[in-house]
Amino acid sequence: MKVLLTGATGFLGTHILRDLLHRNYQVLIAKREETDLSQLLHRFGELDTWNIEDKGLESLFLKHRDINAIVHAATDYGRDNSKPTTTFWANETFPIRLIELAIENNVSLFTNIDTFFNSSQALYDHLGAYTLSKRHFQEWGQLLGIAHKINFANLRLYHLYGPGDSLHKFVPTIVERCLEGKEIDLTDGLQKRDFIHVDDAASAISTILGAELNREYGYHHYDVGTGMSVPIREFVETVREICATEVTLNFGALTTRAGEFKDACADTKALCSLGWKPMVGLNAGINSVIQDVSRRVSLRVNRQSRHKK
Repeated sequence: MKVLLTGATGFLGTHILRDLLHRNYQVLIAKREETDLSQLLHRFGELDTWNIEDKGLESLFLKHRDINAIVHAATDYGRDNSKPTTTFWANETFPIRLIELAIENNVSLFTNIDTFFNSSQALYDHLGAYTLSKRHFQEWGQLLGIAHKINFANLRLYHLYGPGDSLHKFVPTIVERCLEGKEIDLTDGLQKRDFIHVDDAASAISTILGAELNREYGYHHYDVGTGMSVPIREFVETVREICATEVTLNFGALTTRAGEFKDACADTKALCSLGWKPMVGLNAGINSVIQDVSRRVSLRVNRQSRHKK
């Protein structure tokens, strides 16, 4: 199978790439010209990459007329005061153009990595531009799928975590602060999340890819999670316990965001009907993050120490 992957350098994208290569798929990578591929090349060796600027996408489809599927994992979160047009281009303009090219070149399947922020609970004000743009693109995919232009599989991903994620994200931040013994200010922690390990997410995506490839054109939706949610309070307390620290957890010190999801839990019936099931338990998943964060923090400290000398 020949698969075009976007977002290959991202946290999830790297794990998708590893899983696809492990399954002996031929993977083409669409990327921005300035994207640093050094870590991917060091890890996976030679890769077939294409810049998306200056008709690069068109050239890709001209050379590879036998692409079976697209996995669209690239995204822009609208953080750091980025312009709305930047988020709009990355999450709507670019993938819509990608769908156009897929339709023009008879690609069988477009697989979109959606987010649990994109739900009927639209009052949540966190990452608003990101959520809005993801909703718009999902609706475009639904429109084109129902019109029988392409088979569009929408994969709504729940709370992703695992080794390799940004140290600024929620789970690595909690782990690092527990390891350092620093007290942590939190909301009341009563909101519940479906935490899915990145290895399970990557295997779920590959499972759906295989199942959807030969289906007729249409729109199909999958929630990608474990099907079980746990309170944030319980999750953080578990991290503290596994880290074997007495760090103080100040639940209620922070105000809950407006429109906060009370219980974000995946409905996994469609996914599990394909024979998939999560393999990484919560404790094992947290342990994998602890080991990864410990290693990365140690490397950071060593670099800082050498720099001071």
